[in-house]
Amino acid sequence: MNGTLDGLTAHERQLFRDVEAHRLDNDDIIRQFSKIIAPIGILLNCIFLCVVTRVKSMRTIINVYLSNLAVADAAYLILGMSTSWAIDYTHIASGALLALLIAYSTMQIASYCFVTVIAVERFSAVRQPLTQRAQASKSRAAKVSVGVWVVAVVTSVLGGLASDDNFVFTQVYVVILLLTYLAAFTITISSYIYIVIKLCHSDRERQAGQTRRVYPVVRMLVINTAVFFVLSLTDIALQIINLVMTFSFHKGPEAFIDIYWTSTDVVVCAGILRLVNSSINTLVYSVTSSQYRAAFLEAFPPLAKLLRQCRRCRRPQQTEQIELRVIPPAKAAQESPALAN
Repeated sequence: MNGTLDGLTAHERQLFRDVEAHRLDNDDIIRQFSKIIAPIGILLNCIFLCVVTRVKSMRTIINVYLSNLAVADAAYLILGMSTSWAIDYTHIASGALLALLIAYSTMQIASYCFVTVIAVERFSAVRQPLTQRAQASKSRAAKVSVGVWVVAVVTSVLGGLASDDNFVFTQVYVVILLLTYLAAFTITISSYIYIVIKLCHSDRERQAGQTRRVYPVVRMLVINTAVFFVLSLTDIALQIINLVMTFSFHKGPEAFIDIYWTSTDVVVCAGILRLVNSSINTLVYSVTSSQYRAAFLEAFPPLAKLLRQCRRCRRPQQTEQIELRVIPPAKAAQESPALAN
């Protein structure tokens, strides 16, 4: 922004300084929030990876993609937490800052791509189950995952090159990134809508005793999709604002400053929601999937043993309460004939 102050009036320069101060305050809010939420999210993602690694039944094709998603989320949180501490206590050189921005963008784009790949895999499994079952394999999932990481890295490097003063290249990159986000959202929501409709249609064709089996699947899909979309909408809004801001730079400083001020407010919201979105996936799996809860107890036997002991401790207490209520009337019935004699 300092390079844009040349040729401006004193009032316009003061407006730019105010916006920069506002941006720095918002960046500090994100850093402080990252110090709180990032350790929790890293722990939760590591727990999910441990469950998938230690429990054989969890080593499925979908969990290959979910594990890569957990790696991307954990790496994003680690970068956020380490950057927050580094900015507070040290000075980050411009080259290191550019590398961090590229790494941030890589993890974020990879998360979007893996969510989209999971939606496409589920869509194919519902639409063409026999074909998908014949083609699906863990090696194929690994190759797709590698391809996703390559796409994320290349796109992020192009974004790093767009950080220069080449406004044409910046506009092209922002348009490409916005189209990528919109494509991910469109493909994901379309796939899940088809899945829900297909499952509901097949649910009506089942017998009465088999219908309830479909409802947990539909509920899990709806909850996962809703959480992802709600927490990611600010990213699309931010890219739209960035696109408008790049095109409004030539319309004069006043218009640019207004949009830039709005952008700083959206950035703080998007930054906080990204941290939450990267941390909450494991909790969503726990709430919506009984299979994951059982696998979690299998992966951590001490916790399962502690849970069994707690259940055993509750049962004698309940038995004692029942006996206290039942035994006195029985004794009274037995003693009543003796009293009568």
